[in-house]
Amino acid sequence: MDVLTWHPVGPADAAPDGALRRVEAGGRAVCLGRVDGAWVAFDDTCTHEECPLSDGELDGNVIVCPCHGSEFDLRTGDVLTPPALDPLPIYEVRELSGELEVRFAPPLAAADAVHAREDHVPESVARAATVARPSLERITLDDIDLTDLDVWERAVPYDWLTLLRREAPLFWQPETDGSGFWVFTRYDDIVQVSKDFETYSSELGGTSLEDLTPEEVEARKSMLDMDPPPHTRLRALVNKGFTPRVVNTYEASIRGIARRILAQAFAGAAEFDFVESVASEIPMWVFSEIMGLPVDDRRLLIELGDKLLGNTDPDVVGAENVQELTVQDPSIRLLPFSSPFAADLIEYGLKLGEARRREPRDDITTKLVEAEVDGSRLDAREFGVFFILLTTAGNETTRHTISLGLLDLLAHPEEAARLVADPSLSGSAADEILRRAHPVHRFRRTATRDVTVHDKTIRAGDKVTVWYAAGNFDEEKFADPYRMDIAREPNRHLTFGLGGPHFCLGAHLAKLEVKIWLEEMIPYLQRIELAGPPTRLRSNFFNGIKQLPVRVVV
Repeated sequence: MDVLTWHPVGPADAAPDGALRRVEAGGRAVCLGRVDGAWVAFDDTCTHEECPLSDGELDGNVIVCPCHGSEFDLRTGDVLTPPALDPLPIYEVRELSGELEVRFAPPLAAADAVHAREDHVPESVARAATVARPSLERITLDDIDLTDLDVWERAVPYDWLTLLRREAPLFWQPETDGSGFWVFTRYDDIVQVSKDFETYSSELGGTSLEDLTPEEVEARKSMLDMDPPPHTRLRALVNKGFTPRVVNTYEASIRGIARRILAQAFAGAAEFDFVESVASEIPMWVFSEIMGLPVDDRRLLIELGDKLLGNTDPDVVGAENVQELTVQDPSIRLLPFSSPFAADLIEYGLKLGEARRREPRDDITTKLVEAEVDGSRLDAREFGVFFILLTTAGNETTRHTISLGLLDLLAHPEEAARLVADPSLSGSAADEILRRAHPVHRFRRTATRDVTVHDKTIRAGDKVTVWYAAGNFDEEKFADPYRMDIAREPNRHLTFGLGGPHFCLGAHLAKLEVKIWLEEMIPYLQRIELAGPPTRLRSNFFNGIKQLPVRVVV
């Protein structure tokens, strides 16, 4: 493609913000959009399918595809909302003598985004890291056992993950009670696996590490356990409720919630559990509003969510309900997370859904009740597992990010002071916390065919895992990755499942919640300290903090 020639595309007449216009430039269909009183130019065809973006909706710097709701950032071309996976080409546009001209070269911000997606850290920069990687002395590949939950309860084994990235980027992990699984730890591999759903399926074996039968997978299947196109159709039911433009309308409400909860926590006892008083409260209050949940039920929903996602921790579910035991019960294997508590949450969701059928409201629960897929309403099983997915994902992930984020700031007082001095860094600080405090360690896929990677052969049917806990610290993608840098730019972390159709539905909401929490936390950051060690969740799936005792400093 000729990137030097300017192509005339029509008059530079005045148009209101949000206007869209399809033009031809050098034989190529281009869309012109009006943003902040200026024209922007981009490819008119959605990267998901042959669909004209000029028939879509322009909201600020976001273009929304009219076919499946994919959203793109017109500053960078980045996909903001799947099902589109590939970035949108953005072009230079200029006004000359009253005429508009386009050439097929990216403007500066879009060019920078291309580099951020494709470039790697130069070796000289990597060698200049200011924070050393975890020590690899006296550990070998034979020492690594990613299924040892006692290790994860003590701390994330970043030394193991670093060794794997360096020496075994594709590693076979045996299991005592399973068939074993492959482990990807490098950033580029994780993005590729996430994107290539035809080779690495979420649907074939589900996303749990358990070896489930097809009947068991089907019985507990949620949107997470589907590949496109069924995944795309189901996601479309709620996608519009979590787009950037919709999420941004919640900002004032989220800020009010965060400000009130923090004020109450710091006005109470001199010592308190930050998880219970703050980190679990903010996201559940927010999500209760979006889902239409009674706020008085939030502690019940938090408890049930804890038990589902903490199903390997006896302190959370009781020794008799840990997953190692529940998977031996055929009836419980049919429930999400092989957890008996899933039935309680499904029952709650079904009762709420029935209430919304009688009295519809403007909330996500009503949308689920009224939604149709292929001409049919969701049945009780489909509605139940969808409710579980939204409720747990909407609370647990953001909650642990906030807890781990505070822990990280207290461990790096210079970065906390930097944020206090410059609150405008809250956006980049939120991304840095999300990178370092990834709430999910890994996800599972299943190979659909034999494939050779890093000189090793993955067989069809093999379990394959991608480890965000490793990729987010890849020295080839992040300069000085073990340094906390609240102004880090770029910061294309993997926490939300970058690059694939399963990119986190609530990513925009989660980032906004973390950003607002940081901004509202600023008056308290220099008045708080640890009052004891945090208590970690016993899990190699969820990066959770159960208790975080803190003390208010006078």
